Amino acid sequence: MKLHGIFKRRKKREDDDPRVRVTKDISPSDFVLVNDQSYMYREKVLPQASTVEFWEKSGLVNFLANSPFLKSEILDVGCGSGEIDIILADKGFTVTGIDISPYAINMAKALAEKYPDCRDRVRFVAGDMESISFERRFSSAIISHTFEHVINPDKMMENVIRFLEPGSYVLVAVPNKKAWRDRTHLRYYTERNMKKFLSQYSDTLDTEVDDHERMIFASAKIKN
Repeated sequence: MKLHGIFKRRKKREDDDPRVRVTKDISPSDFVLVNDQSYMYREKVLPQASTVEFWEKSGLVNFLANSPFLKSEILDVGCGSGEIDIILADKGFTVTGIDISPYAINMAKALAEKYPDCRDRVRFVAGDMESISFERRFSSAIISHTFEHVINPDKMMENVIRFLEPGSYVLVAVPNKKAWRDRTHLRYYTERNMKKFLSQYSDTLDTEVDDHERMIFASAKIKN
């Protein structure tokens, strides 16, 4: 009976993650659906991650808010549910956040309504950064927790650059190697291959690894 009890305790927990494992040939509609499901699932298993308080002391916010390269007019690519953008807006930046998930954008808009002092400095748009068009240019861009998910990072990066002012910086954050074995990650980055990827678009590039956050942070001055 004692052994039976041990085996029972070690029984593998049932996987209740509703998302399919993403592959590079996923259809555009299924890709949007998986991204919607990601935020639904996060609300269920980690609801605190949908709050500003969860992110305020994070290494990501520290990297972004203290960067000398983050300028006043920001494009946030893959903004998710908007907590980071609201924090930056509260610090005086003007932020346009875009995400392919309409569900996440609705979360972001609802959250912004709770912060009336900064909501005029932040707006959220549902769309695909590979194909969307803006009527203006931005002075800096954030691409955080995004490159590991997207189907075509090169195409997305090229479209981001189209809407940046000359000499602008792109600030990037990705998980370090296989820090999270998420089924929606299409690729994994090391500091070396992140430098290789960004060097196509930048001659001025700095990277650092945050072991505590298990992240790679990069600042890249674009070549446009």
